[in-house]
Amino acid sequence: MSTTKQVTVPPWVVAIAFAGAMSALAGGYWDDAWHTERGRDDFFIAPHIAIYAGIATAGAALTLWALLVARDHGTQAVWGHKPLALALLSVAVTLVSGPIDNAWHVAFGRDAVIWSPPHMLGIAGTLALGAAILAELAGRREPWARPATSVAGALVLASACFATVEYDTDVPQFDVVFYLPVLGFAAAAALVLIRAATDARWAATAAAATYTVFIAVVSGFLGLVDFPPPALPLIVLPALVLDLGSRRGWPPILVAFGFTVALHLVYVPARNLLGDGVRFDTEDVVLGGLLTLAATTVVFAVVAGRSMQAVRVAAAAMLCVTIALWLTPPPANAHDPGQGEDAGTLALDIRVKGGRATLVGQVPDASCSRTEAVAVVARRGGVELRGPLRKQGCSVSGTLALPTRGRWFLYAELRRGRDSVESWLPVSVEDGRGRASAEDRYAYIPPPAIREHLQAPRRHRALRRNARPALRHPPTHPSRATRCSGDGGHRMTTSTVIVLASDGSFGVSMLFFGPVALLLLALGALTLRDRRRPREDV
Repeated sequence: MSTTKQVTVPPWVVAIAFAGAMSALAGGYWDDAWHTERGRDDFFIAPHIAIYAGIATAGAALTLWALLVARDHGTQAVWGHKPLALALLSVAVTLVSGPIDNAWHVAFGRDAVIWSPPHMLGIAGTLALGAAILAELAGRREPWARPATSVAGALVLASACFATVEYDTDVPQFDVVFYLPVLGFAAAAALVLIRAATDARWAATAAAATYTVFIAVVSGFLGLVDFPPPALPLIVLPALVLDLGSRRGWPPILVAFGFTVALHLVYVPARNLLGDGVRFDTEDVVLGGLLTLAATTVVFAVVAGRSMQAVRVAAAAMLCVTIALWLTPPPANAHDPGQGEDAGTLALDIRVKGGRATLVGQVPDASCSRTEAVAVVARRGGVELRGPLRKQGCSVSGTLALPTRGRWFLYAELRRGRDSVESWLPVSVEDGRGRASAEDRYAYIPPPAIREHLQAPRRHRALRRNARPALRHPPTHPSRATRCSGDGGHRMTTSTVIVLASDGSFGVSMLFFGPVALLLLALGALTLRDRRRPREDV
């Protein structure tokens, strides 16, 4: 009997690994909402604990399993059992992404975008962990194995689709045209891994449905702790098309076409009619559809390939695309609110009515005489609107016209002596109305790098289409400079670092994550190839 057949995972390892991985994913959504509502904080916040404690818990269970395997079958059996080896590797990759992320921030400043190499490395590691569990469950016959396989598939899919969390939470950092191509590529890669694990008739559809339930549970939890939930994923129909196409033997280009059409059919009307801010126009649909078709065709062609030649061609195509994106990166439209030296607190209240936002702030008496009002500022996805901020006594107020949809970040810009001081609140605008308030909102002194780049003139690129209707004042600062600041008073010293950390993040991430994703996809496929469950008509 081969080593692979001798080594089987105990059910308790699967349960603990599931709990840890799901905790990490839920913590990721919580962390995104935390930064959206509260800005940057220290490392030991609840979402970070959920993320790293979850991965550490899964790692501990897998390590204990590895020790048991080594005791019963020898050390060589640990690395000879592909699912176990992949699981251990994935946990290590995910855990090491934390200190790498910290080193990235020290070198390039804090970034507010998910598409940075350390963040994407963590996503890839979690995806590989799900693939490893999926591979281990593929050949199991116990009654609990079937639902566990669907949960493992949902874990793979959720990890992959987390790459678009900023679009799903209405904090877009790049042009909307990239939303569905990235989502399509990530979902397609995850779903083909799932189908490689089992020939059950609706394997991809079941995983997509379980993924939707998971996000609904996460959304319910975030609502209970008073954080905004992500939009529900709409992957079930594209997954159904993939299941049907695979069973009927469609060629990769036809599967990719059906998958792309289904993805756009559900996402475009849902986000445009029911969403809170992210919306697609004709250019997004046409260009995004072509990019989605190209990306998913590569994925399905790799899976359909009978030799490594197809993998080499697809890898070469991906490498060319990532190099092109790296050389001509689209600018990120992120900003990272809440960075800087502590400057006390303000009482803030924001009300939106008829598309006009009014910010009212109360400066503490102790610093009132030294504080000057500068401006009220609204930022969203690269667009900045500015207006006068007036001071009367210790109260400041200002009004701006905003689009009728979407989450905006409203700032009160102040001055104390030589120092710039600001405080902010997010407000979600729906049908021209919204409300946000805080009696004790923190204020801070922005780091020098932010202040210098806010004041630097530049040729502003085309404004985000999502904010065109109500744009009254042209942006006066780099929309992408605000996402690369130092930690506290850390100062950027060269324009090269600024460009790399802001404009280049998308290209660097694609150049970095593309090969990593393909490598993990290949490892997962090789692991799953010989572990398929017999075809079942269910």
